[in-house]
Amino acid sequence: MKNKNNFSLEDLLLYVGNSFQELTDLLKERLPIPVNHQETDYKDAADAKIELKVSDSTLYRWRKEGVIDFIIKKGKIYYDISSVLRKKK
Repeated sequence: MKNKNNFSLEDLLLYVGNSFQELTDLLKERLPIPVNHQETDYKDAADAKIELKVSDSTLYRWRKEGVIDFIIKKGKIYYDISSVLRKKK
């Protein structure tokens, strides 16, 4: 089946599949999600600030600079405290 641009359905599906894979790879690079969640110590922002003795703005800056690993679940950010503690050593 050809459309007016002479692309077959198979070509279109292949293009979409490749684009999806590229997007997935880019997201994996930008969002550090650990392979094994049990090896990490994730805390919400309130607990992370207390444990690390830093402010909201410091957590934000560390997140943007890649100093602290984090994940986002249902719109809430959880910080990997152990990633900062390892870097401080």
